[in-house]
Order: sequence, then C-alpha cells, then structure tokens
Amino acid sequence: MTSQFEWKSRSLAAATHLSVSLVVALLAAAMVFLVWFPYPFQEVSGGGALFKVVVVVDVVLGPVLTWVVFDRRKPRAELALDLSIIVALQLAALAYGLWSVYQARPVYLVHEVDRFVVVSAADIDPADLTQASPEFQHLPWTGIKLIGVRESRDGEERLQTLALALAGKDVSLRPNYWQTLSDANKEVIRQRAKPLQTLRDRSKSDERIVNQWLNNQSRPLDQLVFLPMVGRDQYWSTVLDASNLDIVGYLPIDGF
Repeated sequence: MTSQFEWKSRSLAAATHLSVSLVVALLAAAMVFLVWFPYPFQEVSGGGALFKVVVVVDVVLGPVLTWVVFDRRKPRAELALDLSIIVALQLAALAYGLWSVYQARPVYLVHEVDRFVVVSAADIDPADLTQASPEFQHLPWTGIKLIGVRESRDGEERLQTLALALAGKDVSLRPNYWQTLSDANKEVIRQRAKPLQTLRDRSKSDERIVNQWLNNQSRPLDQLVFLPMVGRDQYWSTVLDASNLDIVGYLPIDGF
C-alpha cells in the first residue's frame, strides 16, 4: 500500500508540474511564433526547430525530475528545497533556450538586387551597427521589417563591396548599406520580379503549391509577381502585388 501511495503521489506531483510547464511553454511559443518568428520565418530561419528542442527538453526534464525526487516522507523543508532547485534549473534552461532563439530571430527582410534576404540578429556584427543610419543602429525585437540597401557611392566602395561579398559578407549583412525601402529599390524590384505564372509552370509540384496558395487569395494570377527569398539554409519565393509591390505571401519554392 505504501509503495502504491508513493507512486500515486509522485505521479500527481509530476502531472501538476507538467501542466504548469505546458502553460509556460505555450506562453513562450506565442512570443516565438507570433512575434519573433511569424510564418514562414520559423521555417526559413530555423527558429521553429530550435524552439521545439528547447521546449521538449525543458517540459520533459522538469516533471521527470519531480517524479524522481518527490517523496511525502521527506521533511517538508527538504522536499521544498528539492523542488525549488528543479524549478530553478528548469527556468534557467528555458531562459537560456529562449535567449538562443531570440538571438537567431530574423530582424530584416532585405531587398538585394534580384532577391530578398532574411537577416537574423546573429548574422550581424554588433560593431557594424555603429556605422548604420540612426534608425538601424538597434535591431528590432518585435518582428521582421522590410528594408532595402543603397548603391555604392564610389569606385572604392564598389571594390570593397565586391571583396567582402567574395568573403561571404554581402551588402544585406552590412548595416551601413541599409536604408528604408526607397523608390529606387522598388524600381529594381519591378524590373527583376517575374510573373508568378512562370513559377507555377516550372513543374507539377510547383503548380500544385501555387494553386493551393491561390485558392486563399483574392488577387488573380496575372496580378502577381515573385522574387526569390534566401533564408539560413532554404530558398523560398516572395509573392508581390504587381501593381504596388506589396508582399502578399510566401511560397516554399526555390525562386531561383
């Protein structure tokens, strides 16, 4: 009877801990997926996978440890100390995991010639931010923002840009080139964007994806264009309204 009672009490304590952990995880998920990584950036930037690992480990670990240490026969102070240590460890692990996710959050969708580039906070050298315009010296934390890049001012800047690009640091990763999306940027987008029809016609798979997306749209196919979107390790397509160049959606299709 005693062992059965202990098993039940431990299970109840672990279940209670699990319930609280799930509530905390849901609140954290709301911040991550509604603010830091709105669709489709949890997939394009990899934040969704990282957060899932953090939550699974955290939600499972706390209740399991509670089940192991919970014992009504312990002095109340000792039991309270054990549970406090578990909660502290769990909160510390969750805080560290959320900080890692926060550092990986996308901050800008940068138009760069013939594509949009997803730039995350981790991609930017903090020292470079001091060279940016005042409005770009602090990275946004409430969601991704659409911006453009300026042209090089002279031959020296063009040579430097080429050298850094060859080293893997394109202008989209250089804050001193960032600017609010300008009329010049929009004109380049208009020139470079391709009809969505051409993306749909590339393969049966692409046709199915585009058609499914169009079923939920009010704009007809002939009023839509696209540009490739470059993520951390994925290539998608950004769909725009052909008339005003507003972004109206994203497709999981390599736009190149």
